[in-house]
Order: sequence, then C-alpha cells, then structure tokens
Amino acid sequence: MQLSRARVLAFVSQALPIAGLGLPIVIYLPPFYAEELGLGLTAVGSIFMITRFFDVAIDPAFGLLADRHATRWGRRKPWIAAALPILALSVWQIFLPAGAVSGTYLLIWLLVLYVGWTFATISIVAWSAELATDYDARTRLQGAYQAMLMIGLIAVLAVPAVYEAAGVLSMREKMRGVGLFIIVLLVPTFIAAITSVPEVPLTERAHVDWRGVLATLWRSRPLRRLLLADLLVGLSSGVSGSLVVFVMKDALALGQRSGVLMLCYFLSGCIAIPLWVKIGARIEKHTTLIWAQLYSILLLPVFFLLTPGNFWLALVVLMLFGIPYASHRFLMKAIMADITDEDQVRTGRMQAGVYFS
Repeated sequence: MQLSRARVLAFVSQALPIAGLGLPIVIYLPPFYAEELGLGLTAVGSIFMITRFFDVAIDPAFGLLADRHATRWGRRKPWIAAALPILALSVWQIFLPAGAVSGTYLLIWLLVLYVGWTFATISIVAWSAELATDYDARTRLQGAYQAMLMIGLIAVLAVPAVYEAAGVLSMREKMRGVGLFIIVLLVPTFIAAITSVPEVPLTERAHVDWRGVLATLWRSRPLRRLLLADLLVGLSSGVSGSLVVFVMKDALALGQRSGVLMLCYFLSGCIAIPLWVKIGARIEKHTTLIWAQLYSILLLPVFFLLTPGNFWLALVVLMLFGIPYASHRFLMKAIMADITDEDQVRTGRMQAGVYFS
C-alpha cells in the first residue's frame, strides 16, 4: 500500500508518546518509587519484574485475539482507540501520584498501564507490517517510525533536563512534568493515526489457534533466530537502562546531570538513524544488525575508563555508545515484517499480530 507523506507522518507520530512512556518506565520510575517515594529497591524491583512477566504473558494472547477478530473499523484501530484512555489514566496515576503510595498502588497501576501498552504497541507494529509490503519500503517505514521514537525519547528526556537547568532537582516534579508531557502527546497522535491512515483490507478471516501459533514458531527457523536475537539484545538494553540512573548517581557522582547525559545519548542515536537505514539498504538488514551490535560490544569496555565527577568524558562515551541504539529496534521490526510475508505466502493468512507479539 502506497501512503502519502502526510499519512506516513500521521502513522509514525504514534511513536512520540510510545517512546515518551517506554523510556521513563525503565530509567526513571524505579529510582523514583524506590528512593523518592520510599518503597525500597527490593519491593520496586519485584513489582517491576512481576509486571514485566505479565506483559510478556499477555502479548501473544492479545496478538492472537487481534489477528482473529476484525471489525468494520479494522483489526488494529479499535485496539489503539481503546488503549488511549487506559494509557492516559495509568500515566496520570503513576507519574503524578497524590501523596504517599504503597507497593499495591504501584503494582495495580503498572498492570493497567501494560494492558494499554500491549493494546497500542502490538497493534501499531502489526499495522506497520501490513502497510508496507515492499522489502525496502518496510525498512524506510520502520526507519521513519524509529526516527520518531528517537524524537519522542529526546523530547521526554528534555523535560527533566529543563527542570535541572532551572534548578528544580526534585524527582517528583520531574516525573510530574514527564507524565503531563506524555498525556499531551497521546491524544492528538493516536487520533491522527486512527482517523487518517487506512488499514489493509482483510480478504479472509484469520483462523488460527494456539497449536497453530506454536507450530508456526517451531517451523520457522528465521523466526526462532530473530526471537533469540531480540531476547538477548533486549536483556542487555533492559539491564543497562534500568541501572543507568543509579550508576550516574552512585558510581559517577553525576546524578544531577543525568537528564542532560541521557538526552545527549539518545540524540546521538537519533542522528545516526539515516546512516543505519542507508547501510541496511546496501548490505541487507541482518548484516547491518550484526555490525551495529558488534560496535556496541567493542565499545562497552570504554565504560571502565569513566571516573566519578568527569562529566565531559561521560558525555563523549555515552554519545559514542548511543550511535547504534536505534538500529536493532527498527531493523528487527523490518525483518519480522519480511518473515510475516513468508508466513502469509505459506498459509494464506495475515498474522502480523501473532508475530509481533
């Protein structure tokens, strides 16, 4: 399906609030609830682990449900519309808590948030796979979506950086600003995509069950390899992301500058996206992905050279390390879209929701 630039922009604009929400969950919320709100690292770590397992568990079930049931508005749009109020309410409760909170409060609202998160993210990536049917067009669309993700990351990171520049160091005030910023982005971007971007017509009702899903996973060697790669890269980025604020504060004595450092890190990744898109078109996506990860691996030992209080050295290292940040995100989605094509040819069914879950 050929999309105008305006429609592409409307579609990828959904990445702004998704990025604005996804990053603070990993980086800022754990120290905010553990230290600022006094729940403790053990309790907060356990709660975030439980909710992440919940998120992983419901993703395949939702992907199956979304693929099987179409409405007159499509298979993807109704779920994105449903995600909007769920995300807005949970963001308000989590980022702008009123007074003291308990572990139960955090657990409940994180579970609600992840329901909305699953509705939105699985629907968006499945929709993107169906919109772009050409090999290189998928790379461009996923690259544009990832570029918008990076813009969203930079924008949301600018919020605490602005607070720091203004001399406001309270984590509660920073999170309040981040939460309001996310909510303001959610409404217009989701509505713009739902109202202006078409869905691919479903020519045949998708009949697939859990046995079919498991059989598909087992038979597809490219899918198994991609899922393993995604798991390993995701574990690496998840661990580093959840620890970065603690490392900056406790190991590098740069806690008050963490907002600026993280902003520059993601800015570097955003600037590098066109480079990875160009390389991916020249030497194939999977080879580009390998080179990007090798770059990250070779650069990791440089972190041992960082010393407490050395802001400029930390800034340079983080900007170098940020160059490949976005590459695996859009390249893996583009590769997954190619795999769904192979499945559609073999089975005659469009099952992007199952694959991207």
